[in-house]
Amino acid sequence: MTVLSELLYPLTLFRQNGGHALPSFSTVDGEDMPEPYRTLLVHHGDMTSRLQSHHDGDIILEVLHREETPQAYRREVVLHRERDGLPVEYGAIEIDLDAFEPKLRAAILEERLPLGGLLNHHQINYRSQPKAFILLGPDAFMSEVFDAPGAKGFYGRCNELLGDDDRVLARIVEVLRP
Repeated sequence: MTVLSELLYPLTLFRQNGGHALPSFSTVDGEDMPEPYRTLLVHHGDMTSRLQSHHDGDIILEVLHREETPQAYRREVVLHRERDGLPVEYGAIEIDLDAFEPKLRAAILEERLPLGGLLNHHQINYRSQPKAFILLGPDAFMSEVFDAPGAKGFYGRCNELLGDDDRVLARIVEVLRP
């Protein structure tokens, strides 16, 4: 993989499979990230609880695409505020299902709740390890996902969720609503 595809993986995979080009992007230092994006993205916790706190309510999952192979489970998702359906985050995620007990693995595959919410509910110890903070350029797909026509850009992060033993539980590209 090139450095670009490695950094933005698994977003790169979903874009390629969907026949869509990647938007332009640049990396952003965490301390230079404008608010409220800095509070929402620059941390070592999960996004689900941050989004719930910021939006003052529960977050629900919509799966746009999924792919399961013997090696990995990947999904492209949009997280919505439960109370009004507002899309608040786009995510492309690859989850190591073998890292979880069967009960949690089944809950992940039910595709009802975001991974962070499930890990918290099942009291799984983990931490976020952001690899980069990003600014994606204007993009028709993201504008459509967020119902934000004319958006100039989209802040996000490239992240890994690590277990107690530093095992990579998931690789995620998380992009917030403008």
